[in-house]
Amino acid sequence: MATNSVNKTKNRSLANHATNSFDQDFVAALAHGLSVLEAVSEGPGSISLADLAKRVDMKKTSAWRLAHTLVRLGYILQDAKTRQFSPSPRILSLGSSFFGNADVHELAVPLIQGLSDRLNETVSLALRDGYEVIYSYRVQTNQILNVNLRVGSRIPLYSTALGRALILDMPEEWLTVYLQELRKDQKAREYAVNGGRRLRELLAEELKFGYSLNDGDFVKGLRAIACPVRDRSTKTVASLCVVVPSSRATVAELRRYHAKELLKSAREISHGLGYRGNS
Repeated sequence: MATNSVNKTKNRSLANHATNSFDQDFVAALAHGLSVLEAVSEGPGSISLADLAKRVDMKKTSAWRLAHTLVRLGYILQDAKTRQFSPSPRILSLGSSFFGNADVHELAVPLIQGLSDRLNETVSLALRDGYEVIYSYRVQTNQILNVNLRVGSRIPLYSTALGRALILDMPEEWLTVYLQELRKDQKAREYAVNGGRRLRELLAEELKFGYSLNDGDFVKGLRAIACPVRDRSTKTVASLCVVVPSSRATVAELRRYHAKELLKSAREISHGLGYRGNS
């Protein structure tokens, strides 16, 4: 689950990194171009030049030159009337080889569809990319969800079921560094203050259940339940999630029924990846 602004900070940080990098082999212009490409792609809908420049923290003239280049290359589109930018289908080619060849994706697709059919709910598969969640596959039902997500959408780890399922058993060293990063984000500070007490308590409780649960904490009116997918080394390589409107299922119902079906599907995907554990 995500809001439309979850990637703004990320895009700014990429641009700033390009500007502030002291690596002589670092190509700042390329980093700025990728920032523009990501900003246009995160959606939903199209974006004006003014908003694009603000999102990537650039002057309008610089953002225009990069956007124009991407239009000429066919990676983004510009509406002739509104002059706004939107992603082109060619962007999909950048990720298709990864998502198409990844074993977890190939194994998961039919099982995700089966889980969605059994529950008649939206089911998603996600991967961890640094300190963010990236959606890699999604089966959506006709249930109305007040959130706009698609393959490639990014959301936080700390405040989502999908995200916490990816880090349930991360080592203390990683968690300590992650909490330091969260303290820099005003929206995330409640999870990171007091030594990260809130996040640590959530992870400890959810690890006992084997799944994470979100009760409208990220998007009001939605509940989500997610669990890890593991490979033969027992490493968590993805998370599987069921999202429901709050009006359709209580937290107790999620725990009693949806959790069973979710864990079963995740276990089947994990076994296909060589995992031999029971959870």
